[in-house]
Amino acid sequence: MKKVILILLLMPAFVFAQKPVKPNLSKALSLWQDGKLGEAKDMIDAATTYEKTMGDGKTWYYRGLIYASLDTTSNETYKALSTNALSVAIESFKKADELAAGGKEYFVSNPNDIMSAANNTMTVQLERLANYYLDQGIKLVQSDEPDFMGSITKISKSRFVFENTMKTYSNDTLAYYVLAIAAQNSEQYDTAIQAVDLYLKKGGKAKEAYIILYQIYAGPKANKEKALEIVQEAKQKLPEESNFPLMEIELLIDLKREAEAKSGLEKAIVKDPGNKMLHFYLGYINTSLNSLTEAKKNFEDALKIDSKYFEAQVYLSKIVGEDAKKIKRQINGLGISPADKKRKMELDVVYVEKLKGALPYWEKAEKLNPSDEEVLNELYSIYSDLGNDAQVQRIEKRLKELGIE
Repeated sequence: MKKVILILLLMPAFVFAQKPVKPNLSKALSLWQDGKLGEAKDMIDAATTYEKTMGDGKTWYYRGLIYASLDTTSNETYKALSTNALSVAIESFKKADELAAGGKEYFVSNPNDIMSAANNTMTVQLERLANYYLDQGIKLVQSDEPDFMGSITKISKSRFVFENTMKTYSNDTLAYYVLAIAAQNSEQYDTAIQAVDLYLKKGGKAKEAYIILYQIYAGPKANKEKALEIVQEAKQKLPEESNFPLMEIELLIDLKREAEAKSGLEKAIVKDPGNKMLHFYLGYINTSLNSLTEAKKNFEDALKIDSKYFEAQVYLSKIVGEDAKKIKRQINGLGISPADKKRKMELDVVYVEKLKGALPYWEKAEKLNPSDEEVLNELYSIYSDLGNDAQVQRIEKRLKELGIE
């Protein structure tokens, strides 16, 4: 009995005297490749403090791979093994670079694939990681029920990868662009502004970037001077885009600088009289100033240059039709007294004539763009008031074809 007790007493000492398993980098890599992330993490964590492996760049490279997988895995058990897996991964990749001798490129190879090393260098893997988060961010924006905040989180991770580990990244402008869209839609306006600034700085040229800034400053930021500055820059950088001059005019009007807008357009027309857009914009601002006779001439001048200029035709139609609308407002303002009824009948005759005068303008607009909802609705109203049932039915059919109720 004494002998047994002695053995039992010795067992704890024997257990505590066991040496820890030596970290093995090849084993850590193999566990990672087999998807055994928990074991791979334990092995590589031990390697970072083991004297013979802690100074080896491969230790930190493999650690980066393992922790990046912990952040991207769909396995919640593995994901829970680290609360800051991506930060650890990036920190590890940077440490690996610091320990690399003579610009050494780390890689993972497959003995059965001679091209695997070239396709799995750390540079390529980091780009894949950045693209993974970017792709997730894009999908969240484009889904039927967009998750803009979720997209911001994913794009921020993509940024964290490529801004901290890569000298060049081919999709940086796309990442900033998507981030700007997600941030604007989630009302994270400062984030959206920063993202657009980085997008433009990196060479992005999409007009939507300027539009995002314009919408933010003209809207929630309530800084129309800044919005004007942005639009004027966009107009200079993207002269072929027709919307920016119109935005500029609208802002100048809002800022009570109509004379500046009109004067600039008139001078521009002297230099370039064959530019239909200049005539159109001058007509637009004259319309806003209620100088309708001048505006009518401006739109007619634009149409002389291009008879198929749809926007000019619509604005011209509105001006011509304004007389009829004035008459209708008068009719609607009358009461039910005998005198009012008589006056309604008198005005109705005038109203019909004004409608007939405006109708050809709107019919021409429809020929230029048979699918424009505003034009179709205006024609529907005119045909209804003129009692042209056949044309009313035609317009109703066309609106249904377009999915407009």
